[in-house]
Amino acid sequence: MHARQTPFLTRLLPPLSASVALWALLLSVPVVMRWENGMQRIAGKVLYPSYKRVSGAGTHAEPYVMMRLFEVAKVEEPFVVAMGEDPDKIFDSNPLSPSDCAVLLDAMKTEGAGKVMIAAPLAWQSADPFALEALEQVMAGLPGCVTSVAVGRGAQEQSMPPALMRASVPLLRVVGSGATVPVVNRLTIDGTFLGRESTWAGFSEIESETKAPGQSFLIARWGDRVIFSSSLLAVLLREEVHPEELVIEPGQAIHSPRTGHWWEIDLYGRGKEIPSLAAPPDLQAAQLIRPEPEDLAKLQKHRPPAHLLTQAGDGALMQQQRRELHSLYMSPRLLDRVSWRRLPMAGELAIVALLACQAVLVLGFSRRGKCWATLLLFGLWLFALRGGATWIPLAPGLLAFFVAYATRRKMPVTIAATEPVVPIEPAPPVKETVAAKKNPLKQAKKAARKKKK
Repeated sequence: MHARQTPFLTRLLPPLSASVALWALLLSVPVVMRWENGMQRIAGKVLYPSYKRVSGAGTHAEPYVMMRLFEVAKVEEPFVVAMGEDPDKIFDSNPLSPSDCAVLLDAMKTEGAGKVMIAAPLAWQSADPFALEALEQVMAGLPGCVTSVAVGRGAQEQSMPPALMRASVPLLRVVGSGATVPVVNRLTIDGTFLGRESTWAGFSEIESETKAPGQSFLIARWGDRVIFSSSLLAVLLREEVHPEELVIEPGQAIHSPRTGHWWEIDLYGRGKEIPSLAAPPDLQAAQLIRPEPEDLAKLQKHRPPAHLLTQAGDGALMQQQRRELHSLYMSPRLLDRVSWRRLPMAGELAIVALLACQAVLVLGFSRRGKCWATLLLFGLWLFALRGGATWIPLAPGLLAFFVAYATRRKMPVTIAATEPVVPIEPAPPVKETVAAKKNPLKQAKKAARKKKK
């Protein structure tokens, strides 16, 4: 009798079933996916030790991304001019009228602050058309001007104003799906003045969306185009980056390949706000009409643009706007990044099956061969991770090896029986017959011996 080897498919079934089941859980259970992401992070630290920033959920929509970023150690704070206090009644009205805004912007241009971002929507119900024309001429003469508007979503879509159109990009520039980005189609404040010929316009708030604490919307969809927040446009104006240069990846970032600027966003186009201490405005708007020498020096030494923020009530709105600007200014610079993209379902299932087959084959070697084969496979899969930039299911692979080892030790051994061997018994001795005893030759020899006697 001898032991018969268990068939390969029988040994493959347990590890393959376990690994496929775990892979299915990765697709449907977030808690299990977090375990997998932990293993992916360990592998990422081994392969890319200098890539400190990671993002993404490891899903098809949000792939796992590792980045090597240059963190900005210190950045100049945004220069804030508050449009609020006016105890000496320098301006005709508060909030400022179109003529007051024209006078203020012209004074800022004269004093060296040519690039301006106006955070508050300029909305007047019955404004003097000559004052609006004067304001437009002043804005057209500025090297750069960003205006703001409140947007929302309604039943009837409005046509996009030219200033918003100039600072927008086609929806085709979005990498991946932009379906989760907020959709807007109208201005929520009638009579908002955005500038006609040279200004950029962005949204200050999305009234149809609820703002989450510690986050602010940076992009929104309007028809077949993507519009930006006025705070982000102000930073683009500061860094001399045109919106057409940007690459938008919902769930990853808005980034500029030319300059390396990297503004992280989630799937809904929201960026994180960095907590910062409340600070008073650098100047009041009224101080720019007849500036003191120290006020003029303060204005001219800052890096443009100047930010005209609304100071109303307890100043919470101005601090919110300032926090958004500070967070965008502190964005790191991207040096390099690696994205582990997910394969289609059929491709991932094939990888899981391959890992299970390799586990069964490796355990068929001798003890020393198992060690060398396991190390070789481990190195090959790490090489595939680094060279292929493709997500590989690590947890199902390890489970396949564990189940294959456990089931091999418990697999019953089949004993095969052969045909019994029947011993051959020796034949019984043959007795001499009477004829054999009367052999003629023997009788002749016997008679010859008698005659001699």
